[in-house]
Amino acid sequence: MVEKLVLKAMVVLGVLTMSINMAVAGPFGLSMGMKLSEFKGTLKEVKPHVYRTNDVPKKHSAFEYYILRFGPKSGLYYIKAVGSDISTNPYGQEVLDAFNAMEEKLKNIYGTNKRLDFLVKDSIWNEPRDWMKGLTKNERVLSALWRKTDGATLKDDLHTVCLAARGASRSTGFIVLEYLFSNQDACEAEIAAAEDDAL
Repeated sequence: MVEKLVLKAMVVLGVLTMSINMAVAGPFGLSMGMKLSEFKGTLKEVKPHVYRTNDVPKKHSAFEYYILRFGPKSGLYYIKAVGSDISTNPYGQEVLDAFNAMEEKLKNIYGTNKRLDFLVKDSIWNEPRDWMKGLTKNERVLSALWRKTDGATLKDDLHTVCLAARGASRSTGFIVLEYLFSNQDACEAEIAAAEDDAL
C-alpha cells in the first residue's frame, strides 16, 4: 500500500516537473502565452503592454536586457534581446564578427535562414570605411531571418526569429535578437481593441 502511494507521488511529481520545464522551454526560458502575472522577475513598463527586464529565467552573456510584449489575455508574444555595446572600427569588423558568431549558433538551433546584407539605394555611406556610419544611419541592413517559409525548423510555438546588427556610432554597435510567437495576431488584436475602448 505504501509502495503504491510512493509510486503515485513520484508520477505526480514527474508530471509537475515536466509541466514546469515545458512552461520555460522557449527562448531565454520564456514561453508563448506566459501571463504577465506569471513572470517572476522585475519588469519596467516602457509603454502599454511593453516591458523591459534583466531578469529572464535563462540569461545569455551576449545580451544586456530584454523587451517583452504581452497581450492582455493571450500573454507573451514577443521577445527582444538587446546586446551589449561592441567597440569596433569604422569598417564594423567586430560587430560583423559578433553577428556572424550568433548567426551560426542560431543556425544550429533553427536551421536554414534568409540573410539580408545590403546598403539602401542612393546611400552616400558606400565606402568600406563607412560601414558603421551606414548602419548607424539605418541605411545599411545586416539581418538574418528564420521562418518556416524559408525552410527554418522553428519550435516552441515560434513564428519568426530575427537577428540584426545595429549601430550606435562609428565606433560602437550591438546586435539584437527578436522572437515572435504564433499568437502575435491574437495579442495585437487584443491590444488594439483595448486601445480603441479608451476612445
